[in-house]
Amino acid sequence: MANDGNSISRLVNGISDSQLVAQFQMAAKTHFSGKLDFSTADGKQWSLYFRLGRLIWTASSEHRFRRWYRLLKQFCPTIHPQSIHLRENEFPFYWEYLVLSVLFKRQHISREQAIALIQAVVLEVLFDLLYVGEKITESGYIYDKQEEFSDPLAPFNAEQILGQVQQDLTQWYSAGLIHYSPNAVPVIKRPDELKQCVSPKTYQTLETLIHGNATLRDLARTTGQELVSLTRVLAPHFQRDLIGLSQVPDFSAPSGFNTQPKAVVTTNPNAPLVVCIDDSPQVCKAMERIIQPAGYRYVSVEDSVHALPLLLEKKPGLIFLDLVMPIASGYEICAQIRRISIFKTIPIVILTGKDGIVDRVRAKVVGASDFLAKPVDAAKVLAIAHQYLPLAPTTAVPPDDPSPPEPLEESYDMGETTALLIHQSMSNVSRSL
Repeated sequence: MANDGNSISRLVNGISDSQLVAQFQMAAKTHFSGKLDFSTADGKQWSLYFRLGRLIWTASSEHRFRRWYRLLKQFCPTIHPQSIHLRENEFPFYWEYLVLSVLFKRQHISREQAIALIQAVVLEVLFDLLYVGEKITESGYIYDKQEEFSDPLAPFNAEQILGQVQQDLTQWYSAGLIHYSPNAVPVIKRPDELKQCVSPKTYQTLETLIHGNATLRDLARTTGQELVSLTRVLAPHFQRDLIGLSQVPDFSAPSGFNTQPKAVVTTNPNAPLVVCIDDSPQVCKAMERIIQPAGYRYVSVEDSVHALPLLLEKKPGLIFLDLVMPIASGYEICAQIRRISIFKTIPIVILTGKDGIVDRVRAKVVGASDFLAKPVDAAKVLAIAHQYLPLAPTTAVPPDDPSPPEPLEESYDMGETTALLIHQSMSNVSRSL
C-alpha cells in the first residue's frame, strides 16, 4: 500500500476475509491514513477509514440511516436524531462520526457511549462487507491525512476487530443462516398456518414485532436478544415459508443539512457594533432580535475559527462570547482576544448555561468583563449592552416588536462539523505527518 495517491482494482471473485486481513496488516505496517473503498455491481458501497494504521470508522450505503437511528437510540438514548442540526452543503460518508465527536466534545454524551456506538457500527459494517464478499466487484484505497479524525475517539486494531467479525459470521453460518441477511425484514406470509405452529402468546408476540418495517437487527435491539439467537428462533418459520424475508429501503437522511448564512444585520452605519460569538444559530438569531432593534449594528460568528480575523476587521465595541464551543472554549478565545493590544479593554461578556462561581472566577481570570446566563433574556442583554456600550440619543431605534424572543428549545446544533474538526487540530497534526 503506497503512501500517496490512490488505487482502484476490479475484482473478479470478490474479496475474502483473508484478503481483507492482508490489507489490514499492510495498513498497520505502513501506518496508513486514508480509506479503503469497496463496491458491488448493484451500487452498494463500503468505506473503511484509517488513521495511522488504526481503524477509526466504517460506513456503508446499505441502511446507513436506519443503522444510525437504531444505534443512536441504543447507546445514546437521550439524543433524538431529529434534534441534531447541521449547516453543511456536503454530507460526508463519515458524518455520523463527526456528529458523535461534537456531541462528546460538548459533553452531551460520554466517551464510553461514543466508543460503544462506533464499535457497533464497525462490527455491523464489516459483517455486511464479509457477508457479501464474493459480490464485491471493485476495491481501492485513497491516501488522505484524515484531519477530520485527528483525535480519534476509538482507534481499533483492524485485524483484531475483524477476527471478532469472523467469529460472528462463523456463528451465523453454523446456525444455518447463510442465506439470511441481518438487514432483511421478516414478514408473516401465512398467518393461519403460523398460528397452528406456535402458542397463542407467541403468535401475538410475533404479530406485534413483525410488522413489515423492522429488520432482523432492529428486532434484536427491540427484544434485547443476540442477533444470532433471534434469527435462529425464526429460521424454522423462514424455511417453511410461514415467515418471509423482504428488503426495505433505508430511512430518509436526517434533517438540517442546508447551509444557513451567518446573520449580519446593520442599522445606522455609524452605530456601535456588537459581535456575538456562538456556534448555535438559535442563540445568534435570538441575540440579533434583541440587539439590532435597539439601534446597534450586529454581527454573529458561528465558527470560532473565524472569530479573531473578524474582530480585527470589524473592531466591535462589545463582544458576547459563548463559553462552551467545540473548537476552542470561551475561556481560550477570551484570552486570545486580550492578547491583542487594541482589544485590551473591550468589554467581553461570557454567555453560558453554567452559572457557577468557579466559572465566574475563571472568566474573570482570562479577562472577561461580565457573565450572562443562558437562555438569553432580552432585558438583561440590553442592560449589559447599554452599560458597556451606551448609545447616543439619536441612535436608538424603538423595537417594532417589544416582546422577548421565543424560548430556545433543546437541540444539538452541530455547526459545520467537518470544518470544525479539521480546524481543531490542523496545526499540530499537519506537522506530525
